[in-house]
Amino acid sequence: MPTLHIAEYQSFGLEDIQRILESCGTKDSKQKAQKIFEELKDFASYEKNHAFLMSHSPSTLKAQNYVGTIQTTSGFCIEILPKTFNGRMQDSKKCECKIRFEKEKIKKAFAYFSKNIRESSYTESNSKENSNLCNVCEAKMILLNCLATLKDTPFKHNDFANLRTLKFPLLEIFVRMFLNECEKLIKAGLKSDYLCIAQNRAFLKGKLEFKDHITQNLIHKERFFTSSDEYTQNIAPNRLIKSSLEILACLNLSPSTQTKLDSMRFIFADISQSDSIEYDFIQCNNMSRAKEYEMALLWCRVFLRQQAFSPYAGRDRAVAFLFPMEKLFESFVSFWLKKCANGFSITTQESRKYLLQNEKQENVFCLKPDIVMRGKGEILIIDTKWKIPDSNSSEKKYGISQSDLYQMWAYASKYRLESKNVRVVLIYPQCDRTRDLAKSWQDKQWFFKASVDSSNVESSNASSTKLDSSISISLAFAPLEPTT
Repeated sequence: MPTLHIAEYQSFGLEDIQRILESCGTKDSKQKAQKIFEELKDFASYEKNHAFLMSHSPSTLKAQNYVGTIQTTSGFCIEILPKTFNGRMQDSKKCECKIRFEKEKIKKAFAYFSKNIRESSYTESNSKENSNLCNVCEAKMILLNCLATLKDTPFKHNDFANLRTLKFPLLEIFVRMFLNECEKLIKAGLKSDYLCIAQNRAFLKGKLEFKDHITQNLIHKERFFTSSDEYTQNIAPNRLIKSSLEILACLNLSPSTQTKLDSMRFIFADISQSDSIEYDFIQCNNMSRAKEYEMALLWCRVFLRQQAFSPYAGRDRAVAFLFPMEKLFESFVSFWLKKCANGFSITTQESRKYLLQNEKQENVFCLKPDIVMRGKGEILIIDTKWKIPDSNSSEKKYGISQSDLYQMWAYASKYRLESKNVRVVLIYPQCDRTRDLAKSWQDKQWFFKASVDSSNVESSNASSTKLDSSISISLAFAPLEPTT
């Protein structure tokens, strides 16, 4: 499947698409590239898709801060990878990367990272376990590592190690995972249940529905409108799976995946599609004996636009499965901190405190820090920043956004009422582009000036004397993949 790999906020044009088609040996690559580019432009022109893809100029398109995959009706894929990807292209046919998703090594890397946070120090992490990976496979691995930590999604429960390779396009990976869950259901046996079915029959069966019978059969005396309980597989979870399979049937997939999809559609052929997706999901929640369907239904939420973390957007020209990367990064950091930061209670998106109070003494402007870590007599307020700070900015600021510091000061000053020992930590992704900033920060210390006792301002050593009551701020760089 011809696939163009780009990073978040990276622009691409007709020439990039044509180059990928030529590398795949596609005939009439120039004409086909023009058709694909027009399909993508049409997709980007749709207002709801501006969050994913925008026209940068008449000849270029630009990705936004969503990662995932967009496929045109021609079968061409755009894979938007995390911004840690340097955007350098490669021939995927020559890729011989072998990947191992080892959770224990990620846990080890985060245990080392969380220790640095607790001690308010920074030491550069060890070398990357997968440093021999190509650019594309490394970026895909980072994305899948983040997806595996999302709550209430199928990614958290799937074993990516079973994929064995990252050569598959992301779309193929998602579809294969869903089909594997369907295969498990079929081997265990699809569930059936008693449903009350009302219809106009040529024979008397069940209960005669007088009102409908008189309305529909005033002339046709030979027919009976009745309702009866029937044991059938046409139940809510099976209908949702059937609807998901029909959506996937519109995609361009590899022959092996398409064959597996066709066999699943054949098995579900006698089951109707869902008429009301929302209603059927409610029915699934109220069903007993639906534990076996849990994973498959999580995938259905992804494909049927019910899952907030993975918006699905489509039109006649393209379809997309995309994820907001800042939420993925926050989920990844909080998940592994909960696993590794012993001695701390950790909450995410805590909404206990408010910034203001109105004339009616009602709280307004709720404060929601990304992560709050509470230990013995200390509070760490953590904000995850899916950003690559500008290392060329002012030497004093080290590429840190001033607006981010305003936000953290609001958090810290409020939580200071709960504990005198409050520290603030900004967490950025650890990658080649943040290494220079990380090295320049390791010997630096910052304190919010308003938290320093004013009695020390006039002393000769006021610049170096910080009281225990001051609020310090530090930077940390989260490892996104295993380290040795």
